Amino acid sequence: MTNLPIQCKLKKQMTATAHALVGGAIAVAVKDPVLGVTLAFASHPFLDMVPHWDFGLGWRDKSKLHFLSESIFDLMLGLLASYMLFGRFVNPVYFLAVVFASLFFDFLVVPYWFLKWHFFPFSTAYNFQHAINAKAKLPWGVLNQVITVAGIIFVLRIFR
Repeated sequence: MTNLPIQCKLKKQMTATAHALVGGAIAVAVKDPVLGVTLAFASHPFLDMVPHWDFGLGWRDKSKLHFLSESIFDLMLGLLASYMLFGRFVNPVYFLAVVFASLFFDFLVVPYWFLKWHFFPFSTAYNFQHAINAKAKLPWGVLNQVITVAGIIFVLRIFR
């Protein structure tokens, strides 16, 4: 059984699944590639400010293999769900560019976590995300993400 109080004192990123879904929704709603990629990139820090839970909670207490497997699962789930909901309706290169942009900040901290590259730009990305992330315990952190992502998708559908 996990020690939830220890894990919850750490600030972590919103799930990759949530970021990928928002990226996919942006790709469908925004036809201009420059604007779409820019919005997806900018969406990441704003989503991380919403109190949330994710697989990264307690990453320092997990083995690298355990944390890596959870991270890959989250990423693959996000890419698959985003593609199933949005990717079939837009150019695949544009779709991948927008989804990648929505996940860019998380990709930038991977070397910090797994390779211990605690130098620029990886440490800067980690420190920035650590400063802006808001945490929430289960189940509220997941519920906040679902409501936030669904709301963003709904708004993007209205304006598309």
